[in-house]
Amino acid sequence: MLARDIMTTPVTTIDEGHNVKEAIDIVNASKIGAVPVVDPEGRLTGIVSEGDLLRRVALSWARRAVPHTRDRDEALANYVKARSWRIKDVMTTPVVSATPTATASQLAELLQAHNIKHVPVVENGRLAGIISRRDLMRALLDVAPDCTASGDEALGTAVRSRLESELEITPAMVGTTVLNGVVTLRGKVETELERDAARVAAESVRGVGGVVNKIALAYHMLSRLKL
Repeated sequence: MLARDIMTTPVTTIDEGHNVKEAIDIVNASKIGAVPVVDPEGRLTGIVSEGDLLRRVALSWARRAVPHTRDRDEALANYVKARSWRIKDVMTTPVVSATPTATASQLAELLQAHNIKHVPVVENGRLAGIISRRDLMRALLDVAPDCTASGDEALGTAVRSRLESELEITPAMVGTTVLNGVVTLRGKVETELERDAARVAAESVRGVGGVVNKIALAYHMLSRLKL
């Protein structure tokens, strides 16, 4: 699933010449939680989020004078954000954005890496839509599940494929047998966490009726040999 399949469009925008009160009205009306800021040509120049607005409220209560210290520039920037009613002063810029062909996993990584809740989607330099964390989670829940493997042999193939592709656990490390839809895992891995991950990978294959985890820990085997 790509960004163009998930994004909200059209998006209500605002320009740098408007004021914060208008941004608040848009956020409340759209229920998106952020307002992209665009220039007259529709190019994205910034974004005003609920976080920006809440920080503005919090900072506005601080009435202390801005001191002449090493942190003065940061304090002055906070002062401007807290006191100004101009969108240009309050908005976040530069903006983290995505292309319409970004995948759902790339979008999730982007949101997490930058600790943000909204990603504008930009195409040919212009705003095309916006994606929120909620949009992404809803889309992931709506994704059609993997096809169910049919028969024990097909289930075994699917489990082995998932173990190798997602965990790099090869059949030589962990063997897989399937009887009446129940998967049995046998072999050795290095850690308890790796053992649990192998079980979860097997359980996540559609059609699997249960998993018997008989994977041993390699370091346990070594300890017994030393004794």
